[in-house]
Amino acid sequence: MRTLRARWNLLTGALLVVLAISLPAHAQNRNPDSTLYTYYFASSTTQLTWVTCGSLPQSEGCYGSGTLGPFTNACAIVQSVPAAINSFTVLRYIYVLDSGSSPSGMTLTAYRRSDTVSQSSDTISIATLAVVPLPTLVGGSGVTCSMAQNPTNVYAGTNQGTSPVAINKSTFAVSPAGLFTGPVTAITADSYGYVTIDQNQDGSHGNTVYAPNGQLESDGGGAYFMINPIDAVNPANYPFRFGSLPRIEYWPKTAN
Repeated sequence: MRTLRARWNLLTGALLVVLAISLPAHAQNRNPDSTLYTYYFASSTTQLTWVTCGSLPQSEGCYGSGTLGPFTNACAIVQSVPAAINSFTVLRYIYVLDSGSSPSGMTLTAYRRSDTVSQSSDTISIATLAVVPLPTLVGGSGVTCSMAQNPTNVYAGTNQGTSPVAINKSTFAVSPAGLFTGPVTAITADSYGYVTIDQNQDGSHGNTVYAPNGQLESDGGGAYFMINPIDAVNPANYPFRFGSLPRIEYWPKTAN
């Protein structure tokens, strides 16, 4: 009987290892606020309101609300991946693109949000980190904004401007992005933090890809887009014309 029990314990341990390997990462490493959600609404383009609701081990309901702004015209908002800094605190960063009231009046506002979670409550704090002027982007009323973020940068552009930018998330330094001259038609990202910027000049599409570390990864013709596990995109918005498919090949790296 002891031998059977030992074998059963061995099998059980092996099964647990297999389950641990096969379960998604988010199921193994849950943040303390993973049972809560935040939704936003815009009563106007000058202010965004947020409300956080859900459930905790000893309570359920809505735990906090507030506003972001004021803005002139909030045209895009994106959030970093939430990260737990200890067993009860989660950090995330929120970025709001404001098209402004004039062609050179665009800004990016960066917020730092912390959630301190207990068994029954969530104490939410949102602080403004920076308001970054973006005079090289073409803003004003009627523009369509595009924005995405990865671990190092926020990428932004509009359909009226030909010079998208990258805003460093640590220093808030602004640098040019995109290797083409046409207006920005889309900025999309995947779940690893790769970002592609699509630009269209007189019907000819070009795309520039940036790696999660902010370095240029590739560029070429065509209206490519990226997908992620959260938001869907409409492929019809990315017609593939005047471009060539990437060559499917690889080669060994050379030593520097």
